[in-house]
Amino acid sequence: MRVKIIFVFLNVFIMSSTVLSQYDKLFLACNQWNMLDEKIKTGTIEKEEALDLLKKYEVEILKAVKDTKFPMVSRNDWEFPLKKFTKITYRDGGNDYKLKDYDYFQGSNSKGHPAHDIFILDDNKDLLDDSTLKPVDVVSMSSGYIVAIDTSWRPGSRLRGGLYVKVYDIINRGIFYYSHLSKVTVRPGDMMNAGDKIGEVGRTGRKAILKDGKTHLHISFLKSVNGYPTPEDIIEDLRKSELKVNK
Repeated sequence: MRVKIIFVFLNVFIMSSTVLSQYDKLFLACNQWNMLDEKIKTGTIEKEEALDLLKKYEVEILKAVKDTKFPMVSRNDWEFPLKKFTKITYRDGGNDYKLKDYDYFQGSNSKGHPAHDIFILDDNKDLLDDSTLKPVDVVSMSSGYIVAIDTSWRPGSRLRGGLYVKVYDIINRGIFYYSHLSKVTVRPGDMMNAGDKIGEVGRTGRKAILKDGKTHLHISFLKSVNGYPTPEDIIEDLRKSELKVNK
């Protein structure tokens, strides 16, 4: 009788832990991705090994998320990545997307500019909107999970991105990269809905911190093509989402 009770108890425990373990698996995969991201950024891992691990963590996240409650946000419902701003401008009128010889695994020494820079109104470069005198929030365009952050960047560092956040978009299978932030407010493993705050606009990064650097958000989207992060130009998505933003 005692053995039967113990057996039933173990079955109940295993069943309940299986449900809970999906969140544990998500958290683990996101944090492993974050550690991998650090190695890619600093060039301390070979490309082939990094790609294999990236594919592995992506698959683990996609498997684990199936049994969780997750916000389903389509590309048509992406949110504009800035909130609480007076005015914004795009670098070169939005024509700053330059693919050239870019490769995700070049890390901090990547070539090209497969991204867009969005400047806020901050002529005195105090990281505040000149009209509201408050920071401008950076929010996730999509739903997804935080898979990488940098909160350790300091002036003098040779790393280009400064403080940044990467969100893996489960629905659209790609990575959003938000950089040059002044503050990061999320951690690896956090679940995001479109419009959730991830940080504040800043000037961190090797070039952005210089005297002629401007307060802005650098944003890019990299579609997972068989596990390989491949840049896509999202200027039309940005303009579309900007039209419905509540400043």
